[in-house]
Amino acid sequence: MNAEPAEPTTVAASAGPAVEAWPEQMNAPASQAASDGRPMRSLAGDLTRRIFLLCLAATLLAGAVRLIQVYRQERANFDAAVAQVSHLHLKLLAKSLWDVEPAAVQDLLQQIANTPQVRTARVNLSTGEFFFAGPARPADEQRRLGDANFEIPGPDGSGRILGQLNLDFNQRFLREQLLGVMLRVAAVGLLLSLGFSGLTLLMLRRELRQPLQDLATFAAGLAPDKTPPPLQLARSARSHRDELDVVVDGFRTLRVDIESYVKERERRAEQLELAVARRTSDLQEVTRYLETMSRHASRFLNLSVDEYPAMVSATLRDISGHSSHCSLVIAEHAQDQATARCRFAWLAPHDKISGMSPGEPLLAGLLGELPAGWSVLRFESPAASEPERALAMQQHGVQAMVFCAYRGDSSTQILLALSSQPMKWIVRDDRLARMTADMLFNIMRHWQDQLALQHLHQELEQRSNTDSLTGLANRRWFDELKLEETRRAMRNGSTLALISIDVDFFKSYNDNYGHAQGDQCLLAVSRMIQQTFNRAGELPARVGGEEFTVLLPEVDLAQAMAQAERLRQCVSDLAIPHSGSPLRKVSISAGVFSIRPDRSMPGASAEQFIAAALEAADAALYRAKRGGRDRVSD
Repeated sequence: MNAEPAEPTTVAASAGPAVEAWPEQMNAPASQAASDGRPMRSLAGDLTRRIFLLCLAATLLAGAVRLIQVYRQERANFDAAVAQVSHLHLKLLAKSLWDVEPAAVQDLLQQIANTPQVRTARVNLSTGEFFFAGPARPADEQRRLGDANFEIPGPDGSGRILGQLNLDFNQRFLREQLLGVMLRVAAVGLLLSLGFSGLTLLMLRRELRQPLQDLATFAAGLAPDKTPPPLQLARSARSHRDELDVVVDGFRTLRVDIESYVKERERRAEQLELAVARRTSDLQEVTRYLETMSRHASRFLNLSVDEYPAMVSATLRDISGHSSHCSLVIAEHAQDQATARCRFAWLAPHDKISGMSPGEPLLAGLLGELPAGWSVLRFESPAASEPERALAMQQHGVQAMVFCAYRGDSSTQILLALSSQPMKWIVRDDRLARMTADMLFNIMRHWQDQLALQHLHQELEQRSNTDSLTGLANRRWFDELKLEETRRAMRNGSTLALISIDVDFFKSYNDNYGHAQGDQCLLAVSRMIQQTFNRAGELPARVGGEEFTVLLPEVDLAQAMAQAERLRQCVSDLAIPHSGSPLRKVSISAGVFSIRPDRSMPGASAEQFIAAALEAADAALYRAKRGGRDRVSD
């Protein structure tokens, strides 16, 4: 039922190969399709700019290599000048200093400083004096070490050091040399780049610009609604083919294909309109159906367990409204059952179908043997099915049937659509049938889970509120209900009675007969307590080992005393042997207390009142024990 994406259509052109149907964008002219907001630039100009930039990059690279060479050459010249100074001038400086001839020392320094690679020459004497030649420098600069430094030994061969000669490299001379080289290389590179780019531009304009303009004009005229003019390129005749010739052939083939495409598109547009109309109608029907399913699925989210059956029936009724008002049945076949049984059913008023009420078994031949997993089967009439199934359909009054089933590990769930008339209702899409069945089966499983959870919750609540041995209320449940009954008595101004019960000499009984027999004794006593206090509202509870308490709402002291005495007599009549008791049998003692909360303790809370009442009942029990046991005291 879902709309499928349209497949690309292949049509045969009148001339040329088969072409794939064009996308919707081909409805617009090529000039509009190519206009995406980007500026138009000449291909020849763009290529020329790139070549020019490449030439400049090559010039910069060559200039960098040349600058490195010049720099290394000037450093080598400086090293040569330093070697010459070391060889020629150092001895002369030593002799002049030894003879104390300052003028000669200054002349020698000036000769060294006149070397192009040397900027300054300094002699620092051990006495603190110095000689300097070159540009003027601050005094602290004149005394620092230079780029090249030599010790000046005395001429007498004694090893005495007269001073130190410092030489500084002429950085300015180096920069001038590098700048001159850079300017020469830049001038030559720029001239070569301009010349090479100009020649390239001329060749591109001659070979590419005009042919590309012709191609662009032809492409702008391409449109599905008109035939473009013949494509002719302004190119000189040549003995070979190139890429432009291949492009021209492609455009000519495209021209023929466009004409074939237009004709095929018109034919397919008519077919598409009919298909879209049919598909739209189907989708509208499916949409309404899915809305119904979604609405009902959401209603089950917050339902109680008791509301599920009515809601399932309403859901089947609404689904039937989308399926020609057929009858719908949900059935389940458990592995331990001979046949499937109907769980829920919606029988259309006009259908005369029998044996489909909830809880009734379906005839075995109606469903037959089903494969594992999902299966959808349709039968337009009994004659279209197997003899056994046809007989079962007739016995149920079914003339047309469609069912969707899921066979799992433990059971098979079935959704049946039934009609008492042949071909009354036939599902058109198996996916919709399966989706509907899946939703209903999930609802059924959720309902069963909720029922199991409710049962488990009730069982757990019962276990948490009762004593595991006697079945009476335990101490926790008694503590909760005693406050509720106390508050109710305080609101209503009614009486509330408490009976504290204790099995006499029970420790001795356990010691003599064992704990197992002691449990049987407690169980017998608890049965008597349940039989004695079995009216609505009366709460007997086991609050300790052999201790019991009974809460009696709206019972006065006389009534409570009578019931306690009846219980004592019943336990005594059991005549359970007890060698450790003076009576030689099991007996109980009871303390009774009854009071009206609104009168006895004005202003007290429910907790305070019930605590005081329990203390009073326990005090009465102790009085009964001190009085000899096997008695009731108030």
